[in-house]
Amino acid sequence: YEHLRMRLDREGSFTPLRASLLAASTAGATAALLTLPFDVVKTRQQVMLGEAVAQGRTVLPVERTLTIMREIVAKRGVRGLFVGTIPRVAKVAPACAIMMTTYEHGKDYFRRLHARAT
Repeated sequence: YEHLRMRLDREGSFTPLRASLLAASTAGATAALLTLPFDVVKTRQQVMLGEAVAQGRTVLPVERTLTIMREIVAKRGVRGLFVGTIPRVAKVAPACAIMMTTYEHGKDYFRRLHARAT
């Protein structure tokens, strides 16, 4: 995020606000893509747990992350680990853009406020 934001700021083709929004949404989208397989596994574990509870089982299923990943790849290929990519990126990228831009501008505001007070 920081590297991309500073690079966009230096180029001068983006305002600081736009540079921050673009860098943060890019970072968020990247993070969403990299962590999506683990999110798919987590969802699978939650479904398995819910089914066990609904069926009244007292012994709850506990499967390792790698085991579930291998099962998904065996049944659906690597693409199975990336099910729901578009909705996840559509959710995470704007959320990161808003969060990081708000943080950056809040930090700048309070830095300027503090500089005036001293």
